[in-house]
Amino acid sequence: MKKSLWTIVFMIMMTVVFISVLAFINETTKDMIAQNLQLEKYKSILYAFDIFPQGLSERDYDLSATTAEIQWQETQMLETINRNMKTVKLAVPEAMRSLLKQSFLAVSDSVEIYVRLEGDSAMAYGFQMKGKGLWGTITGFGVISSDLEKMIGIDFTDQVETPGLGARILENEFKQYFRNLDLSGFHEQTSDKKPIIMVNQKKSSNLEHSTNSLQAITGATQTCDGVLKMVNIDLKFYIELIKNNQQQLAIR
Repeated sequence: MKKSLWTIVFMIMMTVVFISVLAFINETTKDMIAQNLQLEKYKSILYAFDIFPQGLSERDYDLSATTAEIQWQETQMLETINRNMKTVKLAVPEAMRSLLKQSFLAVSDSVEIYVRLEGDSAMAYGFQMKGKGLWGTITGFGVISSDLEKMIGIDFTDQVETPGLGARILENEFKQYFRNLDLSGFHEQTSDKKPIIMVNQKKSSNLEHSTNSLQAITGATQTCDGVLKMVNIDLKFYIELIKNNQQQLAIR
């Protein structure tokens, strides 16, 4: 009986020690973890804006490459963000909330817009997007041109899709079709068609010939459907919001 009691006491003491060690590690590393997450966020933002380290472009990476493989130096990344971007919070009027009924965006009174600047003029706008994939929420960062006619790019910052299938939305091969994607369908008020569509096969990229279509990933139908729905719903909201706030966003 005494042996069993000592065993229980020993196990409790070891549990307390391990919990204390884990709590200490968590406390001492949380700032570093937060900083690394912020840097990964910046890397995704720059990728979506089609900004790469000096001397590099998207063509220098394989089609299977992901944003994590882009070789940014921390100081260069922060300097690029600070030099090229500003953030603006836009109020969301009550009249526009109906556009968010089918969206997964958690919008309260305002949304944050990243503005790429050239001098005092806005060149492009970036914002968070959210949708639903096969297994969970997909979070993205999308960028559109200042004339609201083309998409500059997109990156997916959070997803839990199937490796080798739906998770391939992280790869350049899928994301490249968002470059120069035609957004004119969002400005055609009488059209009941979806502004963006997904096809099984594209003969060329949208950089070569701008269309409103994306190429789907074979075997990842539900993930692609979720991305497509996210793009059509969230872009409609952001384009309308930006149209109504051109002066605040420094459009010239």
